[in-house]
Amino acid sequence: MKIDVTKEIEKAQNELDDCIESLSVLDNAVSCGFLFDKHSLEIQKWIKEYKQRIEYLREQLENVRTNGK
Repeated sequence: MKIDVTKEIEKAQNELDDCIESLSVLDNAVSCGFLFDKHSLEIQKWIKEYKQRIEYLREQLENVRTNGK
């Protein structure tokens, strides 16, 4: 079975875009200061996960675009 690299790149780019949008929403919620402290702390954990995923996806996309891997 052959992998369609173009489709895989598109899927990764879409996921990256979604993660960036989600991160923006979460950052805004925390920065508004209207959340309970415990909720803000929980969202900050989510923010960390989204940042890690964004970094991973960017690295993977960069590798594919530059090295074809």
